Amino acid sequence: MASKNILPQDVEKRREILNAALEIFVQEGYFAAKGAKIAKAAEISEDQLFSYFETKEDLLHTIVDEAVHVLYDGLDPNEDGDLQEVELLFFINDYVDSIEKNLKFFKLFYALRLQPGVLPLYQQELDEIVSMKFDVLNEYFSKTGAADPEMETEFLTSMLDGIAMNFVLEPEGYPIEAMQQKVLNMYITKAEYEE
Repeated sequence: MASKNILPQDVEKRREILNAALEIFVQEGYFAAKGAKIAKAAEISEDQLFSYFETKEDLLHTIVDEAVHVLYDGLDPNEDGDLQEVELLFFINDYVDSIEKNLKFFKLFYALRLQPGVLPLYQQELDEIVSMKFDVLNEYFSKTGAADPEMETEFLTSMLDGIAMNFVLEPEGYPIEAMQQKVLNMYITKAEYEE
């Protein structure tokens, strides 16, 4: 369900509500979480909560949408559908940097994502959003001669997702910069980008 239009001055309150909802979903479990508890954590009334988001599921979909955009908006930044190597490298850097900059959000997001029964609530929507991004990667890998472009896309995104999950689990000891560079090195083909 789409969230209601909000005024610019409400953007910060909306952010506070999303953060509170994510924390409550993780602490209480998505299915046990109540609007009243989310509203209290966001320091608003339950009526105000549901003036920003129509339902608890709307909150969940907004959180998932935000996570996908934070991770994938760096892919094809000029949105021309024709990914260049420099854009792929930018995407890899942006993906990893986004995890580092939003560590608390992604700790909570992955915890929510792993709760039984939650993934099916947004899987179709997630697949639709991500499939558009994967199409751009598939096309890039096809034009660069990958034997199996779809598998190359799955491989790259699985590596990035694995790096993200490991960093979220152990941010202090995980060599995220070295992992980021390793992935970049796998996809650098032009000598001008090499260190």
